[in-house]
Amino acid sequence: MPFIPNAEQIAQATIEASGHPNLAAKFAVVIRFLALNPASASGLRGKNAPVVGTLEYIKATAAVFANARTPKKPEPPATVPDEMVGFMLHHYFGIPEANLNQIKHDHLLSMGAENMVGDLLERYLAEGLEPAGWVWISGSLIKGVDFLKPPSGNELKWFVLQVKNRDNSENSSSSAIRVGTEIKKWFRTFSKKPGSNWHNFPDTVCRMGFSENGFRKFVKNYLLDLKAI
Repeated sequence: MPFIPNAEQIAQATIEASGHPNLAAKFAVVIRFLALNPASASGLRGKNAPVVGTLEYIKATAAVFANARTPKKPEPPATVPDEMVGFMLHHYFGIPEANLNQIKHDHLLSMGAENMVGDLLERYLAEGLEPAGWVWISGSLIKGVDFLKPPSGNELKWFVLQVKNRDNSENSSSSAIRVGTEIKKWFRTFSKKPGSNWHNFPDTVCRMGFSENGFRKFVKNYLLDLKAI
């Protein structure tokens, strides 16, 4: 379904009215891209989710876009661990039974931290990319796209980028989204060798400001700020 007329202007006014004027230009860029490429829009979840391209869709995605930028705390999974894991640790790896509860607790914390790294990576990149004209697609509003840069000056193409934390951190359905598109992919670390991939970041200007040490500093400050709340 095509987007309503003046979708970009409506998007900007909508998010300004919701109390996020600093995000108005960024959200308007997202809606401009989706109006040109409606098939790339991620449908909203829910039985009564609004149809892509409607006024209701723009209002709903404005909230998603803004809320996704709210700081998030690492949380351990709420799922109940499988007791068989501890049983195997004890009987095969020789872990004393007295240590199993601590291992279970630490493993849940580790999973909570691991699940947060991708979000933190996007936040770190956004800090450097958005002043250079990129937009962080907070809320996953575009299929397979985490960052977007509109054409400017003599440029004719949109730059669309998918970011992954590791070179093996996507499944076949996720990678299939890029088939037949101009979406570029970049990953931070390698799964089978040490080191990082910052030197291959596709924006040759912005890459100079990114590094593993910079990411570590960003994450440390982010977490300290969360603990202070």
